[in-house]
Amino acid sequence: MVLCLIALPLFAVLGVFSVKYRKLFLESLDCLCKKATFRPCKSGLDDRIKSKVSGSLLRYSPSLAKLFYTHYNIVALLFTGLLIWSLVVSGIGIYNYSFYGNCNGPDSDGFCMLDPSGANSRTSKLDLDVPDELIMPSLERDDPVLGDPAAPLTIIEFGCYSCPYTKKAEPVVSEILDYYNGLVNIQFKTFIIPHHDFALEAAIAANCAGRQGRYLGYHDILFEHQLNWSNGSFVSFASSLGLDIDTFIGCLDDSSVVAEVQADSLAGVHAGVIGTPTFFIGEKRVVGPKPFKTFKRLINKELKRNGIELH
Repeated sequence: MVLCLIALPLFAVLGVFSVKYRKLFLESLDCLCKKATFRPCKSGLDDRIKSKVSGSLLRYSPSLAKLFYTHYNIVALLFTGLLIWSLVVSGIGIYNYSFYGNCNGPDSDGFCMLDPSGANSRTSKLDLDVPDELIMPSLERDDPVLGDPAAPLTIIEFGCYSCPYTKKAEPVVSEILDYYNGLVNIQFKTFIIPHHDFALEAAIAANCAGRQGRYLGYHDILFEHQLNWSNGSFVSFASSLGLDIDTFIGCLDDSSVVAEVQADSLAGVHAGVIGTPTFFIGEKRVVGPKPFKTFKRLINKELKRNGIELH
């Protein structure tokens, strides 16, 4: 029966291309069904598989063939364990992909067979060691937020204005704010990726726009024109929003603004951020531009934890 169990998925795949293996699949399935209902299975398929494998091994190594034939039950049990393990891992991967858009869960940007392009998981990374003790990021009341400032739940996003994956997450950010209007807002913290052009300059410019009360508008313009930046772009963007240009230019060289930007990046490092975008929903982390359903599941849980039920 054990070998029938191992052979069943193999015959199922091969049966797509061959009538011979289709018959063997049906024979394996019939035998397993009988065994499961405590009825005798007299097909002899186990013995035939055992003899076939032993015969194949005999051509290459008689000692290995003898070892397999003598201990085939143990070998079969090992393969059964491997099969069960692979099914469990596959099931977990499918579950994670269904709910979080990645086989490895919401806080991973690792490779996923169901998302080979990495559309839901790619980030712009830094080569950093994650601290042993993480410090979760906190809401800073003096920093602007996207959405209703009075919302009871704040998602903290670490992003880089030069990062294409942070830009890719923007439509989902907008969808979150629209769907949870009045319940959820997002505080954007800049996490500088040095190998991206103008990453630091863009973060400083956004903070300078914020000092004149136009942070949100400037934030949107930076992503809208991300691929077309030049040395004069940041002043041009400020002018289009009606900012005081002399004040804005003076702010770009203000060391306190640079310190604010660097403090945000450092807060990300302390929280274990190594790439952008990375979101924190309570103590749960979402890495990469995951689909809306990933955020929805975690947001609903966090709102419920805070005593807010959605209807």
